[in-house]
Amino acid sequence: MPENIPKTNPEFNSGEYSYLALGDSYTVGEGEVPEFTYPMQAGRMLKNEGIHFSEIKIIAKTGWTSGELLAELKAKNLKTGSFDFVSLLIGVNNQYRGLALDQFRDELKELITISLDLLNENSNRLVLISIPDWGVTPFGHSSPQEKADISREIDAFNQVVKQQAADFNIPYLEITESYRSIGGFADHVVGDGLHPNRHIYAQWASSLTRIIKQAIHQ
Repeated sequence: MPENIPKTNPEFNSGEYSYLALGDSYTVGEGEVPEFTYPMQAGRMLKNEGIHFSEIKIIAKTGWTSGELLAELKAKNLKTGSFDFVSLLIGVNNQYRGLALDQFRDELKELITISLDLLNENSNRLVLISIPDWGVTPFGHSSPQEKADISREIDAFNQVVKQQAADFNIPYLEITESYRSIGGFADHVVGDGLHPNRHIYAQWASSLTRIIKQAIHQ
């Protein structure tokens, strides 16, 4: 697909939109069928309500930190106003690798600034998604990192995400607490015992669609 996608103006094109999902393994849907990632499920849910996306583009890779996502996004050099909606879920690999919160904060600010440029500064159409707590999963239980430490550090990273959402006046989608309750169930993970499956992604997609619909109607 072309990387420089012209902005879709919903006022003139019968309600078709373009959506860019930025992230890491949670966005690419590691271990799950692509059609059941949360961006693709959100697109189908919205289509069922008469809201159509002509483009759903995912820039994400398993293992990416905020810095690696930022480098990739800069390299693509997408045009201003290329998308109607952007979601951003990043940071778990910063925590996993023990990277500094200050570094994450600076890189997240840059990611937000670039994302807003892609949206023509339409801040209500950028959604920051909180980082899931991987410590609740079977993989997390077998990790040398203590579950309590993982949870505490994830909370610290999510506080940065939430604060940046407030500072930039953009929507914040909190998925972490509910994930802590259900993310570790055997029927909610893929074969690696770490990543969510389609059932978890369906919940995230449902929450995301509510924010998108609210933005459309504003």
